[in-house]
Amino acid sequence: MATDIWIHLEHRSRKKNKYVYDFEADGERIYALFGALAGARGPIDPLYKPRGLPNDVSPEVLEEYRLFEGDAHTPSWLNTEEFRRCLDLTITVLSKKGDEENVKTWLQVYEKTYEYMKYCDDEGEPSRMVFWFDN
Repeated sequence: MATDIWIHLEHRSRKKNKYVYDFEADGERIYALFGALAGARGPIDPLYKPRGLPNDVSPEVLEEYRLFEGDAHTPSWLNTEEFRRCLDLTITVLSKKGDEENVKTWLQVYEKTYEYMKYCDDEGEPSRMVFWFDN
């Protein structure tokens, strides 16, 4: 059975002084990254133990999570730097297996997510990715 990831991006709005919903990000099925993110199906131990949904998660993300009616598992969230560390670890592990060229292609969609998060951070509105998995 396959596992998929569901990623939602939020940023802390200066005007509203709370996290607000940005959008749902694409997520390719890369089990090594899933392991680094939360220990879900991957050969890599998680860098950060799953945290559950944030207490201040946006209403849009909470509603999306509830739509899974219990099929979602291992919910968590990471800030930009934590996500970068997970990406770097995944790149290192997969590159050691001789797939260095493929790794960059496989992780391209995640690099775009990171770039958006970094942009928000640089603008003074810290971002986070809220995610979970389903089978």
